[in-house]
Amino acid sequence: MLAADNWCLKVDDKVYGPYTADQLKKFAGEGRLAGWSLVSPAGANRWREAQEEKTFAAMFGKDPAANQDKPKFGKRAGSEDETTLVATANSDQHKGQSNFILIFDVVSAAATRVEAAILSLGPGFRIADNVWTVACEQTAIGVRNAIAPYLLPRESLFIVDATRGRSSWQNYPPEVHAKLTAAWVKTKKAS
Repeated sequence: MLAADNWCLKVDDKVYGPYTADQLKKFAGEGRLAGWSLVSPAGANRWREAQEEKTFAAMFGKDPAANQDKPKFGKRAGSEDETTLVATANSDQHKGQSNFILIFDVVSAAATRVEAAILSLGPGFRIADNVWTVACEQTAIGVRNAIAPYLLPRESLFIVDATRGRSSWQNYPPEVHAKLTAAWVKTKKAS
């Protein structure tokens, strides 16, 4: 399982990693990572300059707060009618994003722990007790890898990439895993 802070590095169209944020910070100190070096969270679909990622911005003299312009999906718009919600996940600003549905089998005490991990990915909100939606530039596997460190071994997770028709899951018993694999592989082959 990948940790939440795993990153890949792209040099001359070759991808290296995954590395932890600490390893990349060490590379920067050694001169092996520059502000313009392309980095991506493991499992993501986008590459950005290291200096534009809030994790690394301060190392290159950038203000990490300057990159905090993400819209709050599902949050009330401050001055608008109280029934109006800000829902920008499908706007031109978010063309590279996918919409995900996350289904957990977690105890209610875990909700706070998992909520922070989900909202760190991008704009999202809770649909039901153990069902969330989030829009981000990750793949289904990337979302799973970002959330997994916050789950206990007995807590299951099922992720649907509603934009790309993909899925990912973990911590299901072998018989459920086999059924999920059969169902999603058959569906994928049929389309």
